[in-house]
Amino acid sequence: MNKKVLLVDDDRNILDGYRRVLRGSFDLVTCDSGAEGLDAITAYGPFAVVVSDYRMPGMNGVQFLSRVRQVAPDTVRIMLTGQADMQAAIDAINDGAIFRFLSKPCSTELFTRTLNDGAEQFRLITAERELLDKTLKGAIGLLADLLAVTNPVAFSKSSRMLALARRIASRLKMELWEIEIGAMLSQIGCITVPAAILEKKYRSESLSEEEMNSFLAHAQTGKYLLISIPRLEGIAEAIGYQFKQFDGGGIPKGNLGGKEIPVLARLLKVIFDYDELLQSGRTPERSLEILQSRQGYYDPDILATIESEILDLKEGYIIRSVSLQELAPGMILEENITDKRGLVLITRGHEITDVLKMRLMQFDNITEPIRMLVPVALHLPGGI
Repeated sequence: MNKKVLLVDDDRNILDGYRRVLRGSFDLVTCDSGAEGLDAITAYGPFAVVVSDYRMPGMNGVQFLSRVRQVAPDTVRIMLTGQADMQAAIDAINDGAIFRFLSKPCSTELFTRTLNDGAEQFRLITAERELLDKTLKGAIGLLADLLAVTNPVAFSKSSRMLALARRIASRLKMELWEIEIGAMLSQIGCITVPAAILEKKYRSESLSEEEMNSFLAHAQTGKYLLISIPRLEGIAEAIGYQFKQFDGGGIPKGNLGGKEIPVLARLLKVIFDYDELLQSGRTPERSLEILQSRQGYYDPDILATIESEILDLKEGYIIRSVSLQELAPGMILEENITDKRGLVLITRGHEITDVLKMRLMQFDNITEPIRMLVPVALHLPGGI
């Protein structure tokens, strides 16, 4: 069992006392400030338990343990307080920042017992997570193997989608594990679709209405296969919406549209159709042109990211067409800014600053929209 304990107190004499009474029972690291404690977590973690005094200069105990919660959420957090700090301790517990608090002075017996309780709590948390992870990975692996054996055509499709989904997720700084699993299992419902129909669909051949309905039904089949697996509920929902258009069209029918559609579903919709166009023999550039011509089908943010990937733009940027009002510092001109007579005002490659935007706002005949390289950091808050 992990019995590594981090003790943080600005009084070195107290830290020396901890080491004397706890030596041999725990693997101890001591620090005399919250900032040093955070560095220790990065350098020497994971810790089973972190104990902090409340009154410390610069960063008090509640602030420190709240930061610990962010960087090491599984670590059990304990705070030592004086009587005058009791309300702060109660507030910290109510906010979920700490597991337990101890009042000063604290006996060696109580302190030791509390550290052991914290170490046991850490063991339970990590054991449960390990069990869930192994169960989840086993279930996913089994489903992927099942698809590979029963329907190699669909498995090949999901493998290609996975490769592109990883690249798009990296550009958009999205949670990778959900994207990977979603793409890998997006075609799992195809185990109920006849192979002949899948082969026709993936070659972009025409399907009869009955064949198309049989194929499209696999999204809902996949959803129901996955919905009962813990931690896959959101992925299952997204797979059920993988044929939903951004404008609300497509299946399943209903009023859901735009950003209300799960982001994973919006991603799957774009990469599914893009891969289908590629497999029909079209070039990446021509496939992208076709996607862009389908007004309302796709999330423009994700479509712009695929364009960025095809054009091999610098990591962390996507192409967007924006209005003059939407220009923001950090964006880079992907094309020249011209007026309506064709006169070049600002050349391609310039980075937008507040001053440059103010200058541009003074013109009333600029050609809009303007193609820009937009940093993902600027783009994400209002988009994905």
